Amino acid sequence: SQLVAVSAFYIDRTETTVANFKKFHPSYNEKPYTNGKPCPQCPAMGITWHQAQRYCQWAGKRLPTETEWEVAARGNSAFIWPWGDKHRPKHANTFGNDDGFLFMAPVASFSKGASPFGVMDMAGNVWEWVIGEGEGLKIAKGGGWTSYENQSKISFRNKVDPNLKNPTFGFRCAANHIG
Repeated sequence: SQLVAVSAFYIDRTETTVANFKKFHPSYNEKPYTNGKPCPQCPAMGITWHQAQRYCQWAGKRLPTETEWEVAARGNSAFIWPWGDKHRPKHANTFGNDDGFLFMAPVASFSKGASPFGVMDMAGNVWEWVIGEGEGLKIAKGGGWTSYENQSKISFRNKVDPNLKNPTFGFRCAANHIG
């Protein structure tokens, strides 16, 4: 594998929550995705790439690049998943009920699934948009609650229309510096 130089950056420890997204978009409603129940600590869901980018800019941040996202997910390791090389169903909210959640989970529900840097939910819960090259399809990383284990690998690239509004798509932000 080749080494890539990455400038220092900050990344949100968790996926952007419903509560935080509502500060930016007060009319956002998670209830269509949560069986009608409020879930302020769930990840914002059904978010397009453009909405994610606008939120991050509003928050004084930006979407992470794909390389930054992968660094945050694996640290200095060559791990396949944030916690290691063996898929562990209870370490991430992916397809099925083995992890205790059939649908989305509140962010940071899987402490055993944290990356070496302590970043949460880099595998599963919601797909996360990253900055993509050029026009056209964008990349989402990490898999969501309907993803199979191979889709939740750090290296997996989901190429999708940036206007896609899918319940299993959310995001987190990054920044070059704090403040």
